[in-house]
Amino acid sequence: MPLSIRTARKIAARDWHASHSKFLMVALAIAVGVGAIAGVRGFARAFRSMLGAEARTLMAADLSVRVFELPTPAQTAVLDDLARQGVRRTLVTETLSMMSLDGDLGAAAPALISLKAVDPAVYPFYGKLELDPPATLSDSTIAIAEDVMVRISVKPGSRVRIGGAVFTIAAITRNEPDRMTGSLNVGLRVLMTQAGLDRAGLIREGSRAAQRHLFRLDPASAPVDEARAKLKDAFPNALVADYRESHPLITRGLDRAERFLSLTGLIALIIGALGVAATMRAHIEQRLDTIAILKCLGARSSDVLRIYLLQTLATALAGSLAGCALGAAVQGVFPLLIRRYFAAAPPFRPDPLAAVEALAIGLLTAARFAWPALLAVERVRPLAILRRDVESISARASGPKPWIARTALVAAVGLIAAWLTGGHPRTAAYFAGGFLASLAILTAFAWLLLRMLRSLPLRGVSFDLRHGAANLHRVGNHAQAALVSLGVGVMFTLTIYLVQHGMLDQMLANAPPDMPNVFLINITRGERDAVESLLARAHGSNGKPEVIPTAAARLEGDVPPRFRRTRGVTWRLHPPASAIVGPGRWWDTQHPRPGLVCVAEDAARELNVTPGARLAWTSGAARIEAEVACVYRSEEVRMGGNMAFVFSPGTLEQAPLQYYAAVRMRPESVAALQRDAFARFPSVTVINGADVVEIVQGVVDQVALVVRFLSAFAIFAGAIILAASVAATRFSRIREVAILKTLGARSDRIAVLFSIEFTVLGAAAGLLGSVLAIAFSNLLLTGLLDAKARFDWPAAAAATALSALIANAAGWLSSRRILAQKPLAVLRGD
Repeated sequence: MPLSIRTARKIAARDWHASHSKFLMVALAIAVGVGAIAGVRGFARAFRSMLGAEARTLMAADLSVRVFELPTPAQTAVLDDLARQGVRRTLVTETLSMMSLDGDLGAAAPALISLKAVDPAVYPFYGKLELDPPATLSDSTIAIAEDVMVRISVKPGSRVRIGGAVFTIAAITRNEPDRMTGSLNVGLRVLMTQAGLDRAGLIREGSRAAQRHLFRLDPASAPVDEARAKLKDAFPNALVADYRESHPLITRGLDRAERFLSLTGLIALIIGALGVAATMRAHIEQRLDTIAILKCLGARSSDVLRIYLLQTLATALAGSLAGCALGAAVQGVFPLLIRRYFAAAPPFRPDPLAAVEALAIGLLTAARFAWPALLAVERVRPLAILRRDVESISARASGPKPWIARTALVAAVGLIAAWLTGGHPRTAAYFAGGFLASLAILTAFAWLLLRMLRSLPLRGVSFDLRHGAANLHRVGNHAQAALVSLGVGVMFTLTIYLVQHGMLDQMLANAPPDMPNVFLINITRGERDAVESLLARAHGSNGKPEVIPTAAARLEGDVPPRFRRTRGVTWRLHPPASAIVGPGRWWDTQHPRPGLVCVAEDAARELNVTPGARLAWTSGAARIEAEVACVYRSEEVRMGGNMAFVFSPGTLEQAPLQYYAAVRMRPESVAALQRDAFARFPSVTVINGADVVEIVQGVVDQVALVVRFLSAFAIFAGAIILAASVAATRFSRIREVAILKTLGARSDRIAVLFSIEFTVLGAAAGLLGSVLAIAFSNLLLTGLLDAKARFDWPAAAAATALSALIANAAGWLSSRRILAQKPLAVLRGD
């Protein structure tokens, strides 16, 4: 007669309570992974809900069109037609410029600012612009963000120079409704009026400022679908959005972030599931006698399997429920991690749907990972308990069932990954394949390392080290599972760190010695020669300055998506120094013919053009046609060195040209150049290369902070599995301590033995994880990011040392009471 569910539940509960410490540890590891997933998905859903509910406020309009050039006559006609239908419009302009204290150019270098110009009589259509103190901006006043006061020591009432005009700081900006949907969300933020922008003289023909047209649709005006369709036809390459879909760039970025961070949480959950599998395997090994007795009393393998499956599910359920509570805390932390770039944050509300999803994923993952270990109960034969003195009892499943279970496990991981990525099978397949490959490599390394430790000749080594290393082979020890779990966490976290720092460090270390480090933008034709002369005479400049003409142009015709956008093009008389020309040939430098263009190799391949083909561009109101003269390849790392289209002289005469300049200078001389350039050319923006690196570093650090926050969960889960491993061998450790104390060992000596064991285990996990992290980060750097391989051994050494510390802390947290056991009581118990 089959064992009833009620009876199986009672047996499982009693057995669970008898070994509750190791199960609680594993439940905590499950909670870490479930909490990460629940927190990420809950925050993403709350963010989307906020975007939907506050869409008009976050956009400050019903409709928005973002472009990088002023409207053409045809586009202006469409805008005027919408205005006649009752659609109100206002313009928001965003650009970069320089600002300094008026009359104080000799003290500090001008600061790079992110400038936003609005019409305060209309802006915003929705929401409220909050200024402190309350003020109405005019053409001679501005508002600043709080960080501006720190950077250049100004306050309300101070007078500053921007471009060719002097402004008074009227207030501090406390809230901008459309801050999130703006084009420039880095740098020192300054708000001014459109009239003030005209007064400063910053926007001229060819300027690449971001222009956002905001529209408000009154009840009697054109419907939103009709207005959007007209705008999309008039601005085919613009980003057109309406309040119903929030902001496309934000939602697409949110989708990608949710997919990646959810998979990061899944890694922590899988580590917890590995702990469930290892714990159940060790638990079954300790309960072989019980299993054999149950079978002698008539229980079938399916009955015993039901008992231990209930224990697995109970452990996973306890951990998943705790993880749901942890997920709420994670959801509350996320706004703090991204507040630098997102002024608005969703209100904190626990998300029941995200909790249920994470709960289901936790239960399914734990059950799937534990299933191969649970199949071992079928190998236990009733006669084995009577013959245990002459034969061993196996706790390893054999035959086709374990392989079927492992195959189902791989499929389950792929399906869960597909679910978390929102139905992206390719991403899910890459994740499942990459993670399982990493798991296999770590498992093989861990097995090989433990075998090496066992076979090493340790006769000449101290007793403490010999005994501590031998503890890794204690009967029922989970050293291999703990090595793999902690190693995965170290590998993932260190990979993120190495990729983050590898890109920035190599950007600086691998730059050519003469690469420019100071850049000047928004130079007009009339200023070109004077700016070049200033750079050539500047104190501390090294080498000849480069002054590069550029025009904003859009390729016409049926072309790939990335070429449909407006992009920078240039003209040159001579080919770049490092260019390899062919097929075709560069134009005659003595008598260049207008109407020719050379195309970069990758662009020519994508466009499928060869010498002799004709292409057409639109630049402002001008139309440019050119014949492809050559295809070239350039490895040059400098401004203008890698532009896709280089025209012959005279071809861009009708296009609105701007000039960019670049020069190599000694770092201590850059501030003086900024002051001189700002004094002579106030509308020209001077960008210090160090500022660029600082901005890039800030963005990368912010992204890495979020990723490291979640990847730390994986390390934490690995540490918990190590603690569970110690808890699982608690009784054998108690007996070992009792015997050692009986033989005269002191508690401090035994503590040294345990510390050596934990240190070796943690250091080995850190070493394995670090080696794999270096391999994977270099694979990413060389294969995907086109950077050079990087071997950061100090980071690997630090990760190894930290892993050893974490392992010691986790080990002692779960075994600190063992040393207090009295040897006589333990030996009498035997």
